[in-house]
Amino acid sequence: MSQQPYEHASGAGPLPPEAGKARTASLVLGIVGIFFLGIVLGPLAIMQANKAERLGERSSAGRVLGWIATILGVAALVFGILRIVLQ
Repeated sequence: MSQQPYEHASGAGPLPPEAGKARTASLVLGIVGIFFLGIVLGPLAIMQANKAERLGERSSAGRVLGWIATILGVAALVFGILRIVLQ
């Protein structure tokens, strides 16, 4: 008995390998962006999540982590500037 390739729920056929790579990239960029360079890595995570979804792969976690990283990165930048200005 041979194993069938994974098919998307819509039945449109197997997903391209780029979809899984984009989903994984968005997740990794989102996680790393929470701790380092969120203002840069957050938007990259969101872009990779969008790419994965265009290719048919769900990537909600990567998109949410990308937004969290972006918001934390902007907040860190604002607080850093305020700290310098108010000294």
